[in-house]
Amino acid sequence: MKNLSALVLASIIHAGVYAQQPIRVYEDSVSYGKNKYPGVVVTVPEADYEKLQKDWKKELETKTKSKVVIENGEWSIFGANVKNLSPTPVNIYSKLNNLDSLVELRAAVELKKDVYVEKQSTEMLGLQSYLKEFSKNQYLETAGSQLKVEEDTLRQLKKLQSDYEKDESKLKDNIKSAEKSIKEEEDNISALNSELETLISEIGNQNTQLAALTDGSLKNEKEKYLKELDRRKRKLGNDINSSENKIKKAKKEISESEDAIPEKQSLQEEIKVKIAEQEKVVQKYEQKLAVIKTY
Repeated sequence: MKNLSALVLASIIHAGVYAQQPIRVYEDSVSYGKNKYPGVVVTVPEADYEKLQKDWKKELETKTKSKVVIENGEWSIFGANVKNLSPTPVNIYSKLNNLDSLVELRAAVELKKDVYVEKQSTEMLGLQSYLKEFSKNQYLETAGSQLKVEEDTLRQLKKLQSDYEKDESKLKDNIKSAEKSIKEEEDNISALNSELETLISEIGNQNTQLAALTDGSLKNEKEKYLKELDRRKRKLGNDINSSENKIKKAKKEISESEDAIPEKQSLQEEIKVKIAEQEKVVQKYEQKLAVIKTY
């Protein structure tokens, strides 16, 4: 049971908390084709690259019939609608670079033909805000998913604790039930032995009377009665044996339950430590999520 418990715990305990990362957003040139354009770079911490590609594509295609075109890792969309950049549709050129612990998103915006968002302009600030908000939402989703995993882990640990407590309670109930059964069967044996003692005495008396009788109907009746007494004697013996067997079974149940209780208590202490540790992990992820919301 202990080995099984260790395997269960190992399967739901995760490694340390993913470290908090800042979102970096800054102006930089963006290469597209053979040219470079003024643009913005934003980091998306702990992002899943494939998911981010789908989400960025969905973001670009929101509120427009235009579709993203991807060639050699270069993204473009003509006629994108981004309110905080321009009241009219714009063209967006972008790239996604998958790095060790983050994805780097680079984007440049063409406001109209050959007119790009310039450095330190109002539109550039709008582009920075737009990309930072996208990154923040992605990071919030990632951290939220991480928190959910840890909360689920905590719930599983608490369920294990509850299961161990129920197991211990059931063992104690088994002991009480077995003790009650032993008392009942001991009382039953006492009553059966008393009845058997009376019956044996009666059989002795009847045998004495039978020996004094001559052949005839009275003797036949007496013999029949003795046979009935004998049958009752055998039944009482069987009933006593049955009660003794129930007592043995109950004592075995008590012994096994008493042996199992310390292990259940040990498992509960072990799980309490794990729960305390996991509660700290959950708290750290809650704090992480709260910090990201302030970005």
